[in-house]
Amino acid sequence: MRTLMMPDYRADNPYQALLANALQMQGVEVYFPQGYRRILPIRRALKDHTPIEILHLHWLNPYLKGRTWLVRFTYSIKFLVDIWLCKQQGYKIVWTIHNRLSHEAPFPTLELWTIRQFVKLVDRIIVHHQSTLPELAKLYQFNLDKAAVVPHGHYCGVYGEAIEPAEARAILGLPESGKLYLNFGMLRPYKGIEHLLKIWRDYPEVTADHILLIVGKPLNEDYGQQLIEQAKRTKGAILHLGFVENHLISGYFSAADIVVLPFENILTSGSLLLAMSYAKPIIVPQSPGTVETLGSATDLVYDSKDKLGLLQAIQKGTRSDLAVLSEQVKQACSRSNWQTVGHKTQQVYQLAAVDR
Repeated sequence: MRTLMMPDYRADNPYQALLANALQMQGVEVYFPQGYRRILPIRRALKDHTPIEILHLHWLNPYLKGRTWLVRFTYSIKFLVDIWLCKQQGYKIVWTIHNRLSHEAPFPTLELWTIRQFVKLVDRIIVHHQSTLPELAKLYQFNLDKAAVVPHGHYCGVYGEAIEPAEARAILGLPESGKLYLNFGMLRPYKGIEHLLKIWRDYPEVTADHILLIVGKPLNEDYGQQLIEQAKRTKGAILHLGFVENHLISGYFSAADIVVLPFENILTSGSLLLAMSYAKPIIVPQSPGTVETLGSATDLVYDSKDKLGLLQAIQKGTRSDLAVLSEQVKQACSRSNWQTVGHKTQQVYQLAAVDR
């Protein structure tokens, strides 16, 4: 069986490379597009790799461009025509849902309409959580029989093994004492970082003896400057802004005692899986997907509707037995192994191949 994965995001995220390796262990040949073409990019990419049986699409935002509604509508129609032509030529289409809609989607109603037309052409759909499947089926208006649950794989060993916390702090120039709360990943408004900084600033009786470390590349220069200004007014907050080289990632997670991810809206989180890969206790809002992913390791999960929920989770983290929480996270992470992911994805391909 031969599959083409699009778009190719391997340069920024190892997820697709790990999935491709797992599929190859199942006997599936995996290909990625070469370059980008403006006119019918998906159909033309398939032609470059003939014969292909399965087109596996992931994120759709590269195909839904435009700063104005009219331009984006035009791209939406072009995308749907591209997919329709692929169907007419006999390709089977699998789509993995990573987000409900694109982050900071400028025209969410148009994007939702486009996806609802798109799923009518898709043969099989992959979601990462059983608990979110009914919601997504209702949102996009697809039959549950068309979908399969395949977990998001972990990142164990991808960025190197953990080192001693004291050594990691010394390498990164971080304070030696106090619990270190790490927020790591692409820094974007929907991730709740401003709220995290405000909580840290407004409740020094909880946070005074500890460190809040925020690491990652801001969405843009203006947003980065906003975070800098807020951090200046927040005692114990440290910013390491910018792209993080792969060899430094294990150091940040080794230095951390707790990872805090106060998302305002999330479906599947690579940052959550990365933190789990280093067996770190995690503070995260309660949602069907996060609870399913964490399994029994939910001691620091909080209700985002509670204004003090994040504060209470931080406070709980200061007095919890982190070794016990770490072991629970480690056990939950083991369920997200790539052998299982590859096998289940290959089964989805087989089902798509025999669909009429």
